[in-house]
Order: sequence, then C-alpha cells, then structure tokens
Amino acid sequence: MMFSVSVPVEVIGYTGDLGDTIEQVVDELANLNTCNSDLLDFLADSDATDDTADFTVTVQAPSLEEAMATGVSCIRAAIHATGASTHGWDDEPDQDTVVVYRVDSDEGVEVRPLVDA
Repeated sequence: MMFSVSVPVEVIGYTGDLGDTIEQVVDELANLNTCNSDLLDFLADSDATDDTADFTVTVQAPSLEEAMATGVSCIRAAIHATGASTHGWDDEPDQDTVVVYRVDSDEGVEVRPLVDA
C-alpha cells in the first residue's frame, strides 16, 4: 500500500533564507529517492513568518506503522545529511549543530493511506 507521511517541524538556528535551508533537505530526499525503493515521492513547504516547514513523503509499506517508520526515517535521514539535528525526535541535540528541526508538538506526524488508482 501507499501512504502519505507528513511531518511538520519548527526550524531553529538557520541563517539566511529558510527556503534555501529547506531546499538542502529536499536535495537529500532526492538522493534517498534514488536508493530507497519504498520512498516514492516527496515535497516540502516552508513559512518563514513562523520558521516552520512541512515535509511530506509518499512511501510504500505493508502497514500504517511501517509507513510511519519509513517516512519519518527518510525525512530524518535527509535532515541529518544536511548536518542539522532533529532534537526531541528521541535523541539529544548535537551541540555543534547550527540548525535544529523540531517536530511541531501541536500538529504531530500524520500518516494516511492513499488510494491506488
């Protein structure tokens, strides 16, 4: 089955343009897309007025739980590949990291099945 996994985040400590910062993560998602057959598609949206972004991936998985694990793992790996950290995702922040992506606790991670066409 195909699932959509959305992760809203607050972006802390970036310099310059938020869109450029998010584009680095998108570039890393593109790299992952070439080597992970379960990652089918991805997109990102950002709002510099409140320093937030929303990463959404489409993944192939046998269950909702595995879709969440795969989707969050892909997004997190892309963020880490840029040198940023994911404080509060279940680890401690790297004190040398400038950019931190924190999951928006009000919105949380959303996983939903997609209808096969």
